[in-house]
Amino acid sequence: MNKWKKLTSLALVGIMAGSLAACGGAGGSGDSGSSGSESSGGTESGAESSSKDSGEKVKLNMLFNDTDENVQAEMAYVMEHLPEVLPDVEVELEMVPGDAQTYETKVRTMISAGGDGLDVWWERGGSWATPILESESALPLDDYLEASGYWDKVIPSAKLPAEDGHTYSVPFEDISYEIILYNKKIFADNNLEAPKTVAELKSVVETLAKTDIVPISVGAKDGWCAAMMLEGFAYSLDPEMTEKIVNGKAKFSDEPYAEAANVMKELLDMGAFSKNVALTGIDEALPMFETGKAAMMANGSWAVASGAEKMGEDFGYFYYPVIRDEDVDVYGKNVAGGVKQNSGMMVYAGTEHPDEAAALCEAVAELRCKYVYEEKGNPFTVYKAGDLGWTYDSDFAEPVAQLAEDMQNFEYVYGLVQDVMPTAAASSGIMQATSKFMTNTPDYTVDSYLEDMDKAALEE
Repeated sequence: MNKWKKLTSLALVGIMAGSLAACGGAGGSGDSGSSGSESSGGTESGAESSSKDSGEKVKLNMLFNDTDENVQAEMAYVMEHLPEVLPDVEVELEMVPGDAQTYETKVRTMISAGGDGLDVWWERGGSWATPILESESALPLDDYLEASGYWDKVIPSAKLPAEDGHTYSVPFEDISYEIILYNKKIFADNNLEAPKTVAELKSVVETLAKTDIVPISVGAKDGWCAAMMLEGFAYSLDPEMTEKIVNGKAKFSDEPYAEAANVMKELLDMGAFSKNVALTGIDEALPMFETGKAAMMANGSWAVASGAEKMGEDFGYFYYPVIRDEDVDVYGKNVAGGVKQNSGMMVYAGTEHPDEAAALCEAVAELRCKYVYEEKGNPFTVYKAGDLGWTYDSDFAEPVAQLAEDMQNFEYVYGLVQDVMPTAAASSGIMQATSKFMTNTPDYTVDSYLEDMDKAALEE
């Protein structure tokens, strides 16, 4: 495996549980052996055969993070309909309140204690999943997903295996991509068009900087918002650059990110962002855009549905402009985002019912996605809604429908930079360096920034 250290025992997962409370972020991949792989597929050994043998329902314990009312509603729907999909399985759901660190610490604590009361759980993926995969605590799901026909139901980019080539999670989270939101009315009032090149973007910024409207709103205080901008520009030069960095085959100081950092520096010097942008969080940046105080906003596609609802016909989005004018033909074809690696429903490697647990993972993922599509009007799921006969009783807003169509045709997709760094410490370092860079102080140059990014990428 690569340079990231392999943890070799479940005891070390317990140690990680204690350290998780002191670090955040996401990203990365892991290496796992073949523990349990022989029983992870094949329909003959599924829930039906096990229940027939015992004459009783197979009982499984499932863990989920209770983060808000939306999650509660989604899981209520899932639990209501699970008996229709898995009639021979009885599921005990435990909803764990608290933030990411609280929840992930509980998962690791249960695993280090022998997995009692844990068959299936939702895993955040990225660096959160690294110690789980490296300790071989998650069951490979390849055989089961092939046998169940899962891959025929989902978009191609849903297939994002771990570093060792195995699939350990069944994704169900909304699919998100790096985009720039814009206010169509402000653009029309100033005779502007959505830019496809950085040169065109600079021209837009130059025009807007002469008004009382903030050209680009970004939550630089949170780090990841500005880091996504950097990645978005770098993608136009080499869409595989982030993946190369994660795999240790490139550096942030190499050309794509270096040129992207220079673009960001130029935008800072032009007054493209709000005053004290490095102190502006996402909770301030979003209202700034939605109320018309900013013409554009660096955000993810998760903001499209709500933006279209709040702003109506004034809402629009565009993809990251290309740095070189001659590359305009690749505009919008390669987009950072998509399925987060190793994120979704996982099966504990020591479960007594691997096939039933794998079936439960797929059922939970599909039911959750069906709920958000049909009940919430959210088409940004890994599932091919049309092929599955899912319907929404209203019309999708035009930007929502357009993005849902676009995402079927992206040529290259890889996770957001804040989600894919190999360790939580690396992700945190990237965010901190980016926030510092956005202060635009003379003593923190582009070279200083890139050097700190390279150091952060190596953090364990």
